[in-house]
Amino acid sequence: SNSKTETLEHGVAVIATGASPLKPAEYGYGEDPRILTSLELDRKFLDKDPALNKVNTAVFIQCVGSREPERPYCSRVCCTHSIDNALELKKLNPEMNVYVLYRDIRTYGFHEIAYREARAQNIRFERYEPDATPEVMVNGSVKCTFRDMILKQTIETAPDLLVLASPIIPGIDSEKISGQLRVPL
Repeated sequence: SNSKTETLEHGVAVIATGASPLKPAEYGYGEDPRILTSLELDRKFLDKDPALNKVNTAVFIQCVGSREPERPYCSRVCCTHSIDNALELKKLNPEMNVYVLYRDIRTYGFHEIAYREARAQNIRFERYEPDATPEVMVNGSVKCTFRDMILKQTIETAPDLLVLASPIIPGIDSEKISGQLRVPL
């Protein structure tokens, strides 16, 4: 600083390059206002959007754009975030049908308590395999089809709200910075 160079002895350097949420390219995102990301749903909660009081069925789809070859990682916050949002929706309307479609539920640490509470509030958790992902059709209405792996039946629902849990992606310059510092991403 001030055109002066100084050498510091240290044991660890934390390189924080920033991050941003991925805008999904699947499940009809951008085609219908009822299809949102988790962060967009957060905004509706903060704004106390009255439309949320009219939701009778909500579907959350996990791992949208993550845990795939181009992004093989788990962001570690999406499952807990979806469960928290599902519980908030249930507070607005305890009779609401809420589905969480997931590959693996990953609620780290004490967040397992929220998962148990969600189960107790009749939020339905339906597992899907990577080769049998849920299907979404947008044609004036939103339709979501998924396979119940226990009942071995296909379930179709017309959610009033479809929430996509997309990953956190590295900041724009993170590859450049990692190359300059010779550290892996």
